[in-house]
Amino acid sequence: MAKKQGRKPGQFGYLPPQHKFFLNPYHDARFTRCPKCDRPTKLRKKPLLILFKPPQPVSLNKTCRYCPNCDLLIAHKDDLDRLLQTICLQYFPDLVGNDYLVVGTMERKAWKEGLQSGSLEELLNTVHDFKQHLEFEPARYMWVKDD
Repeated sequence: MAKKQGRKPGQFGYLPPQHKFFLNPYHDARFTRCPKCDRPTKLRKKPLLILFKPPQPVSLNKTCRYCPNCDLLIAHKDDLDRLLQTICLQYFPDLVGNDYLVVGTMERKAWKEGLQSGSLEELLNTVHDFKQHLEFEPARYMWVKDD
């Protein structure tokens, strides 16, 4: 487990921030290439920490796109929405359809142990905030047929 550090203002977890993050709202764009450097992205499974409104933490081990060159993690909102709806229907029915924020990643060991046991303080000790939340638009190409 990473070493605990003091939190900075606006930071959720105690661990150093990791990765820039993009929650892709476009269902027709999968970002198989990095939107920053145009290199192919790789698949990485990361334990994401998600906070619902009203405050309810949920952790989810999610396969995301990742660009190691830019340290950019990309999650697809439509996939995440589907998974979260399934989880909420089973465990938190009052949260179905509520707004949420992907706060950061958790230490894998802590994710495996689960959020049920422990206090909020223990949870904060296992969370890496994102360095930055980014937004991108997919490239739109217009095809023109030559005569």
